[in-house]
Amino acid sequence: MVVGKIVLCDVGKTRQTMAEKGEAVKLAGGAGAIVVSPEEYGLVYDADVGHYIDFLCALGYNAKQIALFTNDGSVTDCSQHASSVGDHNYPAFSVVFKSDVAVTTQRRVVTNVGKNARATYTPRVTSPPGVHVTVKPWKLQFSATRPAQEYTVTFESRRTGSLKKKHAFGSIVWTEGVHRVASPIAFTW
Repeated sequence: MVVGKIVLCDVGKTRQTMAEKGEAVKLAGGAGAIVVSPEEYGLVYDADVGHYIDFLCALGYNAKQIALFTNDGSVTDCSQHASSVGDHNYPAFSVVFKSDVAVTTQRRVVTNVGKNARATYTPRVTSPPGVHVTVKPWKLQFSATRPAQEYTVTFESRRTGSLKKKHAFGSIVWTEGVHRVASPIAFTW
C-alpha cells in the first residue's frame, strides 16, 4: 500500500496545470504528480494507512480483502471506519450525480509546506455548464501554529435537457500568488 503526501503544485504563472488541460488528459488522471522540487511545494494532501483503510471500507471491501492490502495480519472492522468514498484525502475529485438535479459535498485537508508559513490561499473554480461548485471556506489562512486546513466542496447538478454529455470536467486551483495547487474534477451523470 502506498501512503504519504500527494503534491500538486505549479509555480509557473503561464503554464497550464494538468487539471486545466484537455479532456483526454483529465480522463487519464492528472493528480498526484510532483512537478517541482521539494523546497517549492505549496500544499500537500496527507494520506496515511488509516485514510486508505477508510477508503476501502467505504468502497465496500471486507476485512479479508483489506488484509490483502495491509499485509500485516490485522483485521479491519469497517463499522469503526465511517467514511465516504468522496472524502478520501486525494487532490482529485470524482463526482457521480444520480440525477440531473443532485447535490453532493466532499471534504479535504491540505497542509501548507511552502516557505511562507502565514500564507493565504484562495481558489479559482472552473466548472462545466450545468454544475455549480461552492468551496468553503473561500480562503485558507495558514500560520505556523495552523499549518493544516480543512475545506469542503459542494457540487450541485443543474443540468438541463439540452446538456447530453455523460461526463464533464472542471478544476479547483488554489493559489497564494506564488504556488498553484490544482485539483481536477470529473463529473458523471
